[in-house]
Amino acid sequence: MLKTFAFCVIIFGYLWLAIFGTGVKLVFQWPGLLLLSLGFLFLPFAFRGRAESASLACSISVLSLFIYMVLRAINSPVQYLGRLDIILMLVLFGAYVFFSAANTKRHRSIIVGLFLLIGLANVCVAIYQLEFKSFHILPGYDRVGLGGQLERPSGFYNASPHFAGFMQIVAIMTASLALFSRGLAVRIPCAIIFVISLSGIVMSQSRGSFIALPFGLIILFGFYLFFNVRIIKRQWKMNGKIAFMILGIICVLLVAGTWMIKGFSNRIDSVDDFFADSSRSNFRAGAVDQWMESPLVGTGSRTFQYKYLQYRPSHAPFHQRDPRFTHNDYLQQGAEYGLIGLGLVLLTIWAHFFCAVRRVRNYVAIYEGSVDRSGRLSYALLVGSIAVISAHAVHACVDFHIRIFATGIPIIFCLSIMASSGRSGDRRPMVTSIAAWASALCGLSILIMAWNLAPSSWLMQKAKDQVSQNDSSAAISFLHEASEMDPLNPEPLKELGRIRYEKKNSEIPAIVRIGYITNALDAFQKVININPLDWRAKMSAGGCEMFLAWHSNPMDSMSHWKRARLYFENAIEIAPTKYEPREELALYELDLAHFLASRGHLEDAYEKAKGAAAKFIAVPQFFVEGAPQGHRASDGLRSANHLLMRLEEPLN
Repeated sequence: MLKTFAFCVIIFGYLWLAIFGTGVKLVFQWPGLLLLSLGFLFLPFAFRGRAESASLACSISVLSLFIYMVLRAINSPVQYLGRLDIILMLVLFGAYVFFSAANTKRHRSIIVGLFLLIGLANVCVAIYQLEFKSFHILPGYDRVGLGGQLERPSGFYNASPHFAGFMQIVAIMTASLALFSRGLAVRIPCAIIFVISLSGIVMSQSRGSFIALPFGLIILFGFYLFFNVRIIKRQWKMNGKIAFMILGIICVLLVAGTWMIKGFSNRIDSVDDFFADSSRSNFRAGAVDQWMESPLVGTGSRTFQYKYLQYRPSHAPFHQRDPRFTHNDYLQQGAEYGLIGLGLVLLTIWAHFFCAVRRVRNYVAIYEGSVDRSGRLSYALLVGSIAVISAHAVHACVDFHIRIFATGIPIIFCLSIMASSGRSGDRRPMVTSIAAWASALCGLSILIMAWNLAPSSWLMQKAKDQVSQNDSSAAISFLHEASEMDPLNPEPLKELGRIRYEKKNSEIPAIVRIGYITNALDAFQKVININPLDWRAKMSAGGCEMFLAWHSNPMDSMSHWKRARLYFENAIEIAPTKYEPREELALYELDLAHFLASRGHLEDAYEKAKGAAAKFIAVPQFFVEGAPQGHRASDGLRSANHLLMRLEEPLN
């Protein structure tokens, strides 16, 4: 009874994440995370007996990677960013232990069936999105995208490449089941789902899947040849028919996609440019530069989104201006967790491949030419998992599917199948027992973190909804509650400061505006204390100081001007390739020139105006391709030149 309860709770938790938690908003993921954590708590008690023992090398490698990444995330420079990776690690490790424990034929069949049903549902939603492009499964929320991304359906996901990454798993698994299962009752449905999955990938127009999926299918077909020639001793001539069918289906789908879907042919043509400088090589180069700052242990969890701005080339396209991920899991792992973290990842992958390939070779001695239905299913899941991990090992060079719960958990399921040694045992090894209790600790940790994080994230979402409805008073109330519940999260404070800062130009008494800006400055300073890498918060704090400088007494105004300059200069140090901090510094110089001129310091005002004009001229050098052309810099330059002309006459 306890085993059934734990199994169902975890399955329903993943089902929630796969449908409603596929985006980047943690608030919609918490119900699924809470269900998973509850199931993890019961794992040591629910799955005491084991049908198969896991490979010792795989268990040790996974446990070592988990411990290192959690410890490194705890000691990351920005604690709240480290928490996001900690939650991810807790979920993936708990899922790995669960899949390793629930390794019976019945449990695995249910799990695989769930993945297939979710895949079909994703394709159905994607077909609907061909007509209604902004449709999202969450009521009241639309999909967002840049560069025509809404033209590409994404199913339950926010982004079409992640939808393709999940459908890639479904396609390879169904192809494996169709190849190795006995009976048309299994083969025909799996073949149909395989074709549907391919159609979903075609609709997504994901170039990464166009590269990784054929690689996975080639690996799978290689194991099919091995199965026929070495295990069941069948002639290989019939295999050509199946290969022809698979290739024919793919060709038909590609032709249909080119004909039916707008821009599909352009996506196909751009596959050969996928690794070129015009695509994501800027991210990869930035990650390498970031890694060189701290080669051994990395710069800390999720710091790429801030460190990249120090290395981004000036010719980077507009859509690459502020990436959160490298779109290369290996380089991001090395940049943020160092050679130790990357080495442990590679060691874990190698251990699982070594164990899985050894099991495949053992089939020759075990079955000796005759494989029963159960053996075929076991072989199909094993080689299907090898093909899935092989495809995603390639796909990880251009994307980050493992960092998304809805896709990462199926990848972990495949790794757990590869880790099974195939040997039955009544007693669990010590490492397995330690892992089971560690998974319970993971569940408890998620519950403890959810105590404050879940209500805080919900209040934050309610505040954003109120802002969209122009009800700033209610939003401020929600943001205050959110920041009190989770003082380590800068997002409520940042939003609170932004709302207050917008009051500076309101038609309200000056004393009231000063109060708003003072409170906004306090909020931005708290953000900077939490995340010293947040250059936008430093810019906003500098803007607040400038406002207060104009509205303070002469004794205090210059101290406000000095602090404002420090904020802008710090923002430039953090993001030297961004034009916004440099533009703000130029506006600061111009504003200070007007201030000095109003106080009668004409020579100082003239020098500041000259400096402002020079800075405005330099700003366009930092524009990225396709970005707005910076009308503030143009207007600022005209204003600075006009001020210089006004000041020249009195000085002469």
